[in-house]
Amino acid sequence: MDTEQPSRSRASSKRVLLFGLALLILAGLGGAGYWGLHQRYVPPEAITLAERFLSFIKAGNFTEAYSLTTQDAMTGRTLEQFQSNVRHRVAIDSLIQKQTIEWRGAHGGFQTYGNRLRRWLAGRKIDPDIIDLEFDAGSPVEVRVVSSPEGKWRVTYFQTHAG
Repeated sequence: MDTEQPSRSRASSKRVLLFGLALLILAGLGGAGYWGLHQRYVPPEAITLAERFLSFIKAGNFTEAYSLTTQDAMTGRTLEQFQSNVRHRVAIDSLIQKQTIEWRGAHGGFQTYGNRLRRWLAGRKIDPDIIDLEFDAGSPVEVRVVSSPEGKWRVTYFQTHAG
């Protein structure tokens, strides 16, 4: 009677099972990597800057809010122009009444983690140049931020708009 045949088939079955399991794990990791690289990325520093900007306006601290801007024609070349722009573009009453300022999303500057990885590998600037951030601050508020070559974010435009 030959007992070598069943043990050989069991060893072969285990090998096939391990190979199949390894392929399944590899496919799962590949799928997770593909999914992760295609997820949208919005720089948290840009969101934090915009939230601080709106908080300063809400508190009436226009000097600090102005210091976070590009200080050009869009935001105001002087503090007085900036304050005038704030009064014309932002629904301050609804901003003051709202307890919290909530980030809702981003428009423009669409970037994925994969794009960031490709830029990093190529030695280029990683962050997008401009992002439009959307906040619920009593009324919908758009805060547009730009990234300098050094990677610092500045507010370049802001406005309350219809929801």
